[in-house]
Amino acid sequence: MKKILYSILIVCLSVVLLCGNLTAFAEDGEAQPEWQDITLTREEFDGILANNPNNAVSPLATGLIIERSIGVQRSGNTLTITGKTYCSSSVVKCGFKEVVIQRRASSSASWSDYLTYTDLYVDTFSYILSKTLTVPSGYQYRVTCIHYAKKNIFSTQKIDNTSNIV
Repeated sequence: MKKILYSILIVCLSVVLLCGNLTAFAEDGEAQPEWQDITLTREEFDGILANNPNNAVSPLATGLIIERSIGVQRSGNTLTITGKTYCSSSVVKCGFKEVVIQRRASSSASWSDYLTYTDLYVDTFSYILSKTLTVPSGYQYRVTCIHYAKKNIFSTQKIDNTSNIV
């Protein structure tokens, strides 16, 4: 009987943890925007990433994460967010631990979190992020993220990155 109750408890906790991978914050009276997958050509994808000077900095080649980048482009009220995490072939998970869309009023110096997405990774050695999002005007936007790689329970790597401002 104890084993059955223990198994049910584990299943319930697993469902709660798996369903809790999206956290969105929107101001009162503001509808939460939808984040949608898109398909970009290689040139469009690389063009958006080229807007971010942080992407030119190479991480140490000795780590699990070989290449990382994040970028954002704005067209009217639509943000296009692109990013990539390339890992060594020995990893079992690769992607983004967290992606946060931040905004600030044009007259403000401080950023506030607008939307947060967590646990965006796959069970292979590369992850490509390409999403669009409709946002309110009157703000500047940027994206911060944590690139993530996991080789085993004792070997993981996380690298913070921040996109360009639009």
